[in-house]
Amino acid sequence: MKRIRLMAMLVMAGMALAATPRMSYAGDAGASALEILDRADDHWDLNLRNSLVEMELLVYRENELRTTYKMNLRYQDNYHVLAETTYPPRNEGEKMLQAGKRNYWLFLPNINKAVKISESNSLSNSDFSNTDILSPRLSAEYAPSIAGTEKLNGVETYKLELLAKSEDTPYAKIVYWVRKSDFAPLRRDYYTFSQQLLKRLDMRSAAKGMNGMPDTFVMSSVLEKDKKTVLRFLKYTPKVAYQEDTFSPGALMKR
Repeated sequence: MKRIRLMAMLVMAGMALAATPRMSYAGDAGASALEILDRADDHWDLNLRNSLVEMELLVYRENELRTTYKMNLRYQDNYHVLAETTYPPRNEGEKMLQAGKRNYWLFLPNINKAVKISESNSLSNSDFSNTDILSPRLSAEYAPSIAGTEKLNGVETYKLELLAKSEDTPYAKIVYWVRKSDFAPLRRDYYTFSQQLLKRLDMRSAAKGMNGMPDTFVMSSVLEKDKKTVLRFLKYTPKVAYQEDTFSPGALMKR
């Protein structure tokens, strides 16, 4: 009798396990939405930590190059980032700082003053906002779900839908395409709170030696077809040690 009861218990346990939804993970039926998002954002967040990046910002209007900016991006972590303009001369010394979550500052050298700004403000009159450049990790602000899989330019991708956790977030929704083979980020579509598609970011890795991190970013306006901005990483220096006050608003002022 005991053997029969034991067999019955094992059968019932097996049926219960079969009826329980399985947790998905990479290497199984697929990755969870949060895992895909985190793995995609790891491509630049983890590689950028404690680094110095020289970058170029090319602003196009009416399909013509109108302005070129060059900047040094000092990146400690997702909440401590400093971008300093080195070109053109009229903007040299301007600095944009993230000194904590939603704590953004702009330093204007001509008046020697630092002012607090919104994360949604345009970066140097480009199609990128401050948060697009200074805050690459999205899981803190958005709740992800898998919208399906899709081919993007012949590449198999996960298609994620990210919904803002609060109305203070710059975008209501982001649709995110992530390459299935290695979780590399490929494209983002940004939506307003009125559910209007606002702009599109295409990402790719063109240079070697950057651990698969995207180094070329094209932000295109959807509302105005002849507007776009291309951001390129020109030089990447990892493992940089920064002084404690580097990412302090007080350190923005001239000394």
